[in-house]
Amino acid sequence: MKLLDKAKALMGFEGASRGPFSGMGELGNFYGIESYGDGWQRNLEISDFQAKNVPTVYACVMAISRAISQCYPTHKRKEANGVVSEVTNSAAYRTLRNPNSYQVTPGFLLNLVAATLFDGEAFAIASRNDRNEITSLNILPRGACSPIIDPETKAIFYSVGASPLANGGSDFIAPARDILHLRFHTPRHPLIGESPIKSAALAIGINVALSQNQAAFFNRMSRPSGVLSTDNTLTREHMMTLRSAFEEQSKKWASGGIPILSSGLKFQQLSISSQDAQLVEAQRMSLQEICRCFGVPPAMIGDMSNATLSNAESMIHSFMSISLGSYLEHIERAFDRLFALPNNESIELDTSALLRTDFAARIDGLTKAIQGGLMTPDEARAKEGMSPVDGGGVAYLQRQMTPIDKIGDVLDAEIKAKETPPPAPAAPAVSDNPDNEKPEAPEKSVDMDVAKALIENIFTKARQNA
Repeated sequence: MKLLDKAKALMGFEGASRGPFSGMGELGNFYGIESYGDGWQRNLEISDFQAKNVPTVYACVMAISRAISQCYPTHKRKEANGVVSEVTNSAAYRTLRNPNSYQVTPGFLLNLVAATLFDGEAFAIASRNDRNEITSLNILPRGACSPIIDPETKAIFYSVGASPLANGGSDFIAPARDILHLRFHTPRHPLIGESPIKSAALAIGINVALSQNQAAFFNRMSRPSGVLSTDNTLTREHMMTLRSAFEEQSKKWASGGIPILSSGLKFQQLSISSQDAQLVEAQRMSLQEICRCFGVPPAMIGDMSNATLSNAESMIHSFMSISLGSYLEHIERAFDRLFALPNNESIELDTSALLRTDFAARIDGLTKAIQGGLMTPDEARAKEGMSPVDGGGVAYLQRQMTPIDKIGDVLDAEIKAKETPPPAPAAPAVSDNPDNEKPEAPEKSVDMDVAKALIENIFTKARQNA
């Protein structure tokens, strides 16, 4: 091995494993340094692995992971005529609907995304059949997989360690086509992901320090609810007697007892100090900083201090469009590459399940889609799990809608109709009678049955009068 290659191997560069390295920070604590890292933990007493136990970090990761786990993957194909159809007979569809023998799709996606957000990257190894089709995906444990770059060809391989459920044994090299390497942010190296925990390290450290301070306060530095004071001088015996008497009397307070104090004794109740109030506010600020780094609205992890029922829905929609959408796009394109799909095919994560509880918005969208001719009634009913109806397979469109290229012709026709005068009434016909005598009215035909009935009616009334 050349000297340069030995130096690269020692530093953890191409062809060598990454780290681990360690160092000592200003506070005397040891921290790990990746081969491409800068030792972000040097001023903190908590590592990225321990950060998983911070409630705010866990809540942010689970908010994103649980939302993505609700989106079922579908295999879409765009035909030559532009029609998009769903493929249900492909290896990608079968594997993503049943990734392995011990996990369902929501569980697979939740653990995959959670590992990526906690550790910065996640790995899953694919198993293939005799037709070279992927049949299962198994998530690898933390630290069990690492990328390797061939120094000559720059081809990417992965060193896979022991996996309890994946095929291949232990400590083997797998090509990149058999590894799902999910990573979102890669500031150090294109093959090394970085967790948002590193950006939120300072806020996490503050949150942990404040929590430790509160725990120590309640465990060892708890203060009484109040004090007894007097201007008189008390001896030790007086203090012991007074404490015993007051404790005996205070037991009755819970059942409505009233304390009676004498000899100038005064009871002063202690309340929270301004320093304690600032401590609570500082902890809330650290929570908001952590949420900001993960792109999660604080209301989604239970912080309703600045949220109401009117703006909580808008924050959720903002989370879906700005933060969650980027995560979904990364996962979809990673699946496209893993299954080697052609350009006209793709994996899409269906986000309609995220609006399952918003009945009003869902029905309003389907109604507008029917009125605009985008969907037929049967297609909208199928979205809600309802059966077709008679005539529901026809698309409807409002009659007054006009193609944009025909608007000019319609306006010209309306203007022309307004400018054209109405036709003059027809002149009366000239009579051939020189004396302008009125023509005789034509004889009307009389129904014989009606005439007979009238005559019988007249004779009946005449007999009655006689």
